[in-house]
Amino acid sequence: MLEAKCKKYWKRLGIISMEALKEHIKTIFEKHDHQEKVLIDLYKMVFPDWDQIKKIKGHPETSHYLWSYICILFQEFDSKNHPGCLPGGAWMNWGFSVNKELPLLKISFDNCSVSLEQPVTGGT
Repeated sequence: MLEAKCKKYWKRLGIISMEALKEHIKTIFEKHDHQEKVLIDLYKMVFPDWDQIKKIKGHPETSHYLWSYICILFQEFDSKNHPGCLPGGAWMNWGFSVNKELPLLKISFDNCSVSLEQPVTGGT
């Protein structure tokens, strides 16, 4: 279910190739000046229902290539915006996991689950 939502969302965003995905990710880095905001937008990119999520258990998995690409962007970002921290450390600690078996454009949620907020209902 999570994977299907992610695929559908990416299609709406025009992410249909690795180059489109890389451009989308670069744009995320360019519009922020703090690691936390970049991480949140990367998670929003794979969890279209982000605002309804109460808790994430585990991490989404991505290919080694994509994980490394994002890590390099984080290292460059941190060198510029957070020179006192370990470059790429936020991604290594809180980013996606690596699954070397995954194709380039696939995100796996096999080792990840989410709990959604309960909808607020009117009543007595």
